Amino acid sequence: MRLRLIKTLTTVFFILAAIHGVPAMAYPTFTCVYEKDHNPPLDSEADTWFQEARSLEKDLRDWPRVVELYEKAIAKDHWKAMHNLARLYRTGWPGRPGVEKDTQKMLDLYEQMVELKVPLGYYNWAVAAERGKGMLRDDRMASSYMFQAAQLGSPQAQVALGNFFAFALPSEKQDDVMAEAYFRCAGAQDNPEALLEVAGFYDTAKRNYPRALFYYQRAASFGDASAVSTLSSVFNPDSSPGFTLGYKANNELHDVYEKFYAQVRNNPDLRFPDLAKEHPLPPHPEQGLDAEHPDRRFAL
Repeated sequence: MRLRLIKTLTTVFFILAAIHGVPAMAYPTFTCVYEKDHNPPLDSEADTWFQEARSLEKDLRDWPRVVELYEKAIAKDHWKAMHNLARLYRTGWPGRPGVEKDTQKMLDLYEQMVELKVPLGYYNWAVAAERGKGMLRDDRMASSYMFQAAQLGSPQAQVALGNFFAFALPSEKQDDVMAEAYFRCAGAQDNPEALLEVAGFYDTAKRNYPRALFYYQRAASFGDASAVSTLSSVFNPDSSPGFTLGYKANNELHDVYEKFYAQVRNNPDLRFPDLAKEHPLPPHPEQGLDAEHPDRRFAL
Protein backbone atom coordinates (compact mmCIF):
# COMPACT_ATOMS: atom_id res chain seq x y z
CA MET A 1 0.00 0.00 0.00
CA ARG A 2 2.77 2.44 0.92
CA LEU A 3 4.50 2.41 -2.44
CA ARG A 4 1.60 1.99 -4.86
CA LEU A 5 2.51 5.09 -6.87
CA ILE A 6 6.26 4.59 -7.01
CA LYS A 7 6.16 2.90 -10.42
CA THR A 8 4.83 6.08 -12.01
CA LEU A 9 8.27 7.65 -11.74
CA THR A 10 10.85 4.86 -11.45
CA THR A 11 11.64 5.27 -15.13
CA VAL A 12 14.65 3.86 -16.93
CA PHE A 13 15.62 7.39 -17.96
CA PHE A 14 16.00 8.70 -14.43
CA ILE A 15 17.55 5.55 -13.01
CA LEU A 16 20.27 5.53 -15.67
CA ALA A 17 20.85 9.22 -15.11
CA ALA A 18 21.19 8.71 -11.36
CA ILE A 19 23.50 5.73 -11.60
CA HIS A 20 25.65 6.49 -14.62
CA GLY A 21 25.57 10.26 -14.82
CA VAL A 22 23.64 10.35 -18.09
CA PRO A 23 22.56 13.97 -18.77
CA ALA A 24 19.04 14.38 -17.48
CA MET A 25 16.44 17.08 -17.10
CA ALA A 26 17.35 19.33 -14.16
CA TYR A 27 15.01 19.00 -11.21
CA PRO A 28 12.83 22.11 -10.96
CA THR A 29 12.99 24.14 -7.77
CA PHE A 30 10.27 22.91 -5.45
CA THR A 31 7.40 25.28 -4.74
CA CYS A 32 4.36 24.00 -2.88
CA VAL A 33 1.16 24.77 -4.73
CA TYR A 34 -2.29 23.24 -4.43
CA GLU A 35 -4.36 21.61 -7.13
CA LYS A 36 -7.51 23.52 -6.19
CA ASP A 37 -5.81 26.80 -7.08
CA HIS A 38 -5.10 25.65 -10.64
CA ASN A 39 -8.22 23.69 -11.55
CA PRO A 40 -10.41 25.55 -14.08
CA PRO A 41 -13.89 26.54 -12.86
CA LEU A 42 -16.75 24.18 -13.72
CA ASP A 43 -19.88 25.23 -15.59
CA SER A 44 -22.92 24.76 -13.33
CA GLU A 45 -25.13 23.13 -15.97
CA ALA A 46 -22.31 20.81 -16.99
CA ASP A 47 -21.75 19.90 -13.36
CA THR A 48 -25.40 18.88 -13.05
CA TRP A 49 -24.94 16.45 -15.94
CA PHE A 50 -21.70 15.23 -14.40
CA GLN A 51 -23.33 14.50 -11.04
CA GLU A 52 -26.19 12.63 -12.74
CA ALA A 53 -23.69 10.52 -14.69
CA ARG A 54 -21.78 9.70 -11.49
CA SER A 55 -24.99 8.63 -9.79
CA LEU A 56 -25.93 6.33 -12.68
CA GLU A 57 -22.38 4.97 -12.84
CA LYS A 58 -22.45 3.96 -9.18
CA ASP A 59 -25.62 1.97 -9.78
CA LEU A 60 -24.01 0.21 -12.79
CA ARG A 61 -26.89 0.84 -15.13
CA ASP A 62 -27.71 2.60 -18.41
CA TRP A 63 -24.14 2.98 -19.61
CA PRO A 64 -25.07 4.69 -22.89
CA ARG A 65 -26.79 7.38 -20.82
CA VAL A 66 -23.72 7.71 -18.58
CA VAL A 67 -21.52 8.33 -21.63
CA GLU A 68 -24.06 10.76 -23.09
CA LEU A 69 -24.15 12.83 -19.90
CA TYR A 70 -20.36 12.88 -19.57
CA GLU A 71 -20.03 13.96 -23.21
CA LYS A 72 -22.55 16.77 -22.71
CA ALA A 73 -20.57 18.00 -19.73
CA ILE A 74 -17.29 17.67 -21.65
CA ALA A 75 -18.69 19.89 -24.40
CA LYS A 76 -18.66 22.62 -21.74
CA ASP A 77 -15.07 21.86 -20.69
CA HIS A 78 -16.00 19.92 -17.56
CA TRP A 79 -12.60 18.39 -16.79
CA LYS A 80 -13.90 16.02 -14.12
CA ALA A 81 -16.21 14.47 -16.73
CA MET A 82 -13.20 14.11 -19.05
CA HIS A 83 -11.31 12.26 -16.33
CA ASN A 84 -14.20 9.94 -15.47
CA LEU A 85 -15.02 9.09 -19.08
CA ALA A 86 -11.34 8.49 -19.84
CA ARG A 87 -11.25 6.08 -16.90
CA LEU A 88 -14.14 4.14 -18.42
CA TYR A 89 -12.43 4.02 -21.82
CA ARG A 90 -9.17 2.90 -20.17
CA THR A 91 -10.69 -0.34 -18.91
CA GLY A 92 -14.05 -0.71 -20.65
CA TRP A 93 -16.88 -2.69 -19.16
CA PRO A 94 -16.96 -6.16 -20.77
CA GLY A 95 -20.49 -7.44 -21.17
CA ARG A 96 -22.05 -4.04 -20.55
CA PRO A 97 -22.89 -2.32 -23.84
CA GLY A 98 -22.16 1.36 -24.10
CA VAL A 99 -18.61 1.54 -22.77
CA GLU A 100 -15.94 -0.26 -24.75
CA LYS A 101 -12.21 -0.08 -24.09
CA ASP A 102 -10.72 2.62 -26.32
CA THR A 103 -7.26 3.92 -25.45
CA GLN A 104 -7.32 6.52 -28.23
CA LYS A 105 -10.47 8.11 -26.80
CA MET A 106 -8.81 7.97 -23.39
CA LEU A 107 -5.76 9.83 -24.69
CA ASP A 108 -7.91 12.38 -26.50
CA LEU A 109 -9.61 13.20 -23.21
CA TYR A 110 -6.29 13.45 -21.38
CA GLU A 111 -5.10 15.82 -24.09
CA GLN A 112 -8.18 17.99 -23.60
CA MET A 113 -7.42 18.15 -19.89
CA VAL A 114 -3.83 19.19 -20.60
CA GLU A 115 -5.02 21.89 -23.00
CA LEU A 116 -7.14 23.25 -20.16
CA LYS A 117 -4.02 23.07 -17.90
CA VAL A 118 -5.74 20.71 -15.45
CA PRO A 119 -3.13 19.28 -13.03
CA LEU A 120 -4.78 15.86 -13.09
CA GLY A 121 -4.55 15.87 -16.89
CA TYR A 122 -0.78 16.24 -16.77
CA TYR A 123 -0.58 13.44 -14.23
CA ASN A 124 -2.79 11.16 -16.33
CA TRP A 125 -0.67 11.81 -19.40
CA ALA A 126 2.52 11.12 -17.45
CA VAL A 127 1.22 7.74 -16.30
CA ALA A 128 0.03 6.84 -19.81
CA ALA A 129 3.45 7.74 -21.28
CA GLU A 130 5.35 5.84 -18.57
CA ARG A 131 3.24 2.70 -19.02
CA GLY A 132 2.89 2.92 -22.80
CA LYS A 133 -0.88 3.04 -22.66
CA GLY A 134 -2.07 3.83 -26.18
CA MET A 135 1.33 5.22 -27.19
CA LEU A 136 4.96 4.21 -27.32
CA ARG A 137 6.47 4.19 -23.87
CA ASP A 138 8.33 7.47 -23.39
CA ASP A 139 10.10 7.85 -20.06
CA ARG A 140 11.37 11.35 -20.74
CA MET A 141 7.88 12.56 -21.61
CA ALA A 142 6.50 10.81 -18.54
CA SER A 143 9.01 12.53 -16.29
CA SER A 144 8.43 15.94 -17.86
CA TYR A 145 4.64 15.71 -17.47
CA MET A 146 4.96 14.38 -13.94
CA PHE A 147 7.03 17.39 -12.89
CA GLN A 148 4.57 19.74 -14.59
CA ALA A 149 1.68 18.04 -12.81
CA ALA A 150 3.43 18.45 -9.45
CA GLN A 151 4.20 22.11 -10.17
CA LEU A 152 0.49 22.65 -10.86
CA GLY A 153 -0.37 21.06 -7.51
CA SER A 154 -1.38 17.50 -8.40
CA PRO A 155 -1.11 15.56 -5.11
CA GLN A 156 -0.75 12.29 -7.02
CA ALA A 157 2.25 13.70 -8.89
CA GLN A 158 3.72 15.16 -5.72
CA VAL A 159 3.68 11.82 -3.91
CA ALA A 160 5.07 10.11 -7.02
CA LEU A 161 8.01 12.51 -6.93
CA GLY A 162 8.29 12.10 -3.17
CA ASN A 163 8.50 8.34 -3.61
CA PHE A 164 11.10 8.80 -6.35
CA PHE A 165 13.42 10.91 -4.20
CA ALA A 166 12.88 8.79 -1.07
CA PHE A 167 12.91 5.26 -2.43
CA ALA A 168 13.61 4.88 -6.16
CA LEU A 169 17.15 6.25 -6.34
CA PRO A 170 20.23 4.32 -5.19
CA SER A 171 20.62 4.75 -1.43
CA GLU A 172 23.51 7.21 -1.69
CA LYS A 173 21.48 9.48 -3.98
CA GLN A 174 18.17 9.45 -2.10
CA ASP A 175 17.03 12.86 -0.89
CA ASP A 176 14.66 12.74 2.07
CA VAL A 177 14.61 16.53 2.36
CA MET A 178 13.30 16.94 -1.19
CA ALA A 179 10.99 13.95 -0.74
CA GLU A 180 9.48 15.36 2.44
CA ALA A 181 8.81 18.71 0.79
CA TYR A 182 6.72 16.98 -1.88
CA PHE A 183 4.99 14.72 0.64
CA ARG A 184 4.14 17.61 2.98
CA CYS A 185 2.59 19.57 0.12
CA ALA A 186 0.53 16.59 -1.02
CA GLY A 187 -0.47 15.90 2.60
CA ALA A 188 -2.03 19.34 2.92
CA GLN A 189 -4.51 18.50 0.16
CA ASP A 190 -7.70 16.50 0.34
CA ASN A 191 -6.76 13.43 -1.68
CA PRO A 192 -7.07 10.18 0.35
CA GLU A 193 -4.87 8.13 -1.97
CA ALA A 194 -2.09 10.70 -1.72
CA LEU A 195 -2.54 10.95 2.05
CA LEU A 196 -1.94 7.21 2.36
CA GLU A 197 1.34 7.63 0.49
CA VAL A 198 2.37 10.45 2.82
CA ALA A 199 1.55 8.29 5.83
CA GLY A 200 3.65 5.50 4.34
CA PHE A 201 6.61 7.84 3.91
CA TYR A 202 6.55 8.92 7.55
CA ASP A 203 6.14 5.31 8.65
CA THR A 204 8.77 3.73 6.38
CA ALA A 205 11.38 6.40 5.67
CA LYS A 206 11.15 8.64 8.73
CA ARG A 207 9.95 6.17 11.38
CA ASN A 208 7.86 9.06 12.70
CA TYR A 209 4.79 7.14 13.80
CA PRO A 210 2.71 10.04 15.19
CA ARG A 211 3.00 11.85 11.85
CA ALA A 212 2.19 8.65 9.97
CA LEU A 213 -0.94 8.19 12.05
CA PHE A 214 -1.86 11.86 11.59
CA TYR A 215 -2.03 11.32 7.82
CA TYR A 216 -3.84 8.00 8.15
CA GLN A 217 -6.45 9.85 10.19
CA ARG A 218 -6.71 12.60 7.56
CA ALA A 219 -7.29 9.96 4.88
CA ALA A 220 -9.87 8.29 7.12
CA SER A 221 -11.71 11.61 7.51
CA PHE A 222 -12.29 11.53 3.74
CA GLY A 223 -13.83 8.09 3.98
CA ASP A 224 -10.87 5.97 2.91
CA ALA A 225 -11.65 2.44 4.09
CA SER A 226 -8.00 1.36 4.07
CA ALA A 227 -7.00 4.23 6.36
CA VAL A 228 -9.91 3.51 8.72
CA SER A 229 -8.87 -0.16 8.82
CA THR A 230 -5.27 0.84 9.61
CA LEU A 231 -6.40 3.00 12.54
CA SER A 232 -8.56 0.16 13.82
CA SER A 233 -5.58 -2.20 13.68
CA VAL A 234 -3.24 0.25 15.42
CA PHE A 235 -5.47 0.35 18.50
CA ASN A 236 -6.71 -3.24 18.38
CA PRO A 237 -5.72 -5.16 21.56
CA ASP A 238 -5.36 -8.29 19.42
CA SER A 239 -3.04 -6.77 16.80
CA SER A 240 0.52 -8.03 16.47
CA PRO A 241 3.28 -5.43 17.08
CA GLY A 242 3.83 -4.98 13.35
CA PHE A 243 0.38 -3.41 13.00
CA THR A 244 0.35 -1.07 15.99
CA LEU A 245 3.18 1.35 15.05
CA GLY A 246 4.20 1.06 18.68
CA TYR A 247 0.95 2.48 20.07
CA LYS A 248 -0.76 1.02 23.12
CA ALA A 249 -4.03 -0.83 22.69
CA ASN A 250 -7.08 1.39 23.07
CA ASN A 251 -10.43 -0.40 23.12
CA GLU A 252 -12.43 2.81 22.79
CA LEU A 253 -10.60 4.01 19.66
CA HIS A 254 -10.56 0.51 18.21
CA ASP A 255 -14.35 0.31 18.57
CA VAL A 256 -14.77 3.77 17.03
CA TYR A 257 -12.80 2.84 13.93
CA GLU A 258 -14.38 -0.58 13.65
CA LYS A 259 -17.77 1.15 13.54
CA PHE A 260 -16.53 3.67 10.97
CA TYR A 261 -15.06 0.88 8.86
CA ALA A 262 -18.42 -0.88 8.64
CA GLN A 263 -20.03 2.42 7.67
CA VAL A 264 -17.62 3.31 4.86
CA ARG A 265 -17.79 -0.22 3.48
CA ASN A 266 -21.53 0.28 3.08
CA ASN A 267 -21.31 3.91 1.97
CA PRO A 268 -18.02 4.96 0.27
CA ASP A 269 -19.29 8.55 0.06
CA LEU A 270 -19.32 8.90 3.85
CA ARG A 271 -17.01 11.56 5.32
CA PHE A 272 -15.90 12.37 8.87
CA PRO A 273 -14.83 16.03 8.78
CA ASP A 274 -14.57 16.36 12.59
CA LEU A 275 -12.68 13.10 13.11
CA ALA A 276 -9.47 14.66 14.48
CA LYS A 277 -11.40 16.95 16.82
CA GLU A 278 -13.79 14.31 18.13
CA HIS A 279 -11.22 11.51 18.41
CA PRO A 280 -7.77 13.08 18.93
CA LEU A 281 -4.86 10.71 18.56
CA PRO A 282 -3.11 9.76 21.82
CA PRO A 283 0.62 10.41 22.28
CA HIS A 284 2.94 7.68 21.10
CA PRO A 285 4.52 5.88 24.08
CA GLU A 286 8.05 6.70 22.87
CA GLN A 287 7.72 9.55 20.37
CA GLY A 288 5.01 11.57 22.04
CA LEU A 289 2.86 13.73 19.78
CA ASP A 290 5.57 13.93 17.10
CA ALA A 291 8.99 12.24 16.91
CA GLU A 292 10.58 15.63 16.13
CA HIS A 293 8.55 17.64 18.65
CA PRO A 294 7.14 15.24 21.28
CA ASP A 295 5.45 18.04 23.21
CA ARG A 296 3.20 19.35 20.45
CA ARG A 297 0.88 17.96 17.82
CA PHE A 298 1.93 17.97 14.19
CA ALA A 299 0.09 20.49 12.02
CA LEU A 300 -0.13 20.95 8.27
